Amino acid sequence: MKRALALASTLLCLLASRAAAQYEPPAQASNGISVYGTGECRTRPHMVEIDLRASASAELTADALVKYRDTKRRTLEAFQQLQFEQLSIEEQGLTFTPGGMNEVMQRMWGGMPPNASAKAQVQISSMLRLRLDGIRDKSPEEVMELVGKLLDVAQDSGSTLGPPQEEMAMAWRYGYAPTGAMVRFVVRDLAALREEAYELAVSDARSRAERLARLNGVKLGPVLSVQELEVSGDETVVNQPYYPRYNPPAATNDGPQITSESFAEIPFRVKLLVRFAIEPENPATAQN
Repeated sequence: MKRALALASTLLCLLASRAAAQYEPPAQASNGISVYGTGECRTRPHMVEIDLRASASAELTADALVKYRDTKRRTLEAFQQLQFEQLSIEEQGLTFTPGGMNEVMQRMWGGMPPNASAKAQVQISSMLRLRLDGIRDKSPEEVMELVGKLLDVAQDSGSTLGPPQEEMAMAWRYGYAPTGAMVRFVVRDLAALREEAYELAVSDARSRAERLARLNGVKLGPVLSVQELEVSGDETVVNQPYYPRYNPPAATNDGPQITSESFAEIPFRVKLLVRFAIEPENPATAQN
């Protein structure tokens, strides 16, 4: 009996020691200081963008194409006559859609049947994006005159400004603001701003961490991890699954940019989450 008890006790000790050997204490998640660091720089936009729409509709696609080409030609010639050296025009988003959709939607929402006598039409349209560079050093009065001249020429050439009528009708129907500003002010030369904002964010994070370490009587160690939380110019995509929205297509190969609807200083922001280690106390110093 005593031998059996001794054997059982030995087995229990062996199992306990093996379990203790396999057990690893969890990492101390609180062993460090995590702080936010923010940096912000400001600059004025150097470019203005205006989106125009050249469109034409007809019963036959060939006729619609002739009208569309004529509208586009008159628009391009009108802006070439301005002789602005830093003005460029890029065609984007060519589409073929049924013509008269605004009238169809109005009749549908009014509870009226479609107009059976109306013949189907084809509408050809594209967006013409105007870019005028070199406005950063100009006064607001000079920028206002330049933008006003561009808008007047666009109106006189036969192109339309802003969202199409279908978008305006959808906005009125569902109670939301049409997307896409008629005039946008853009900053693309972000390299210098980015470097300065990151340096400010890192410096701000270290200052915050040093303050916390001093107040808590510990010594700040090296950086353990850094995470970006916000960087101006990063693109975000918003899906609207319930109804179609008019979103001007983004220009290709343009890189990050910041836009504003007003000609004023635009902020470039960087927000980081930085984690610092806490250095252990020196045993000799602690004993003294």
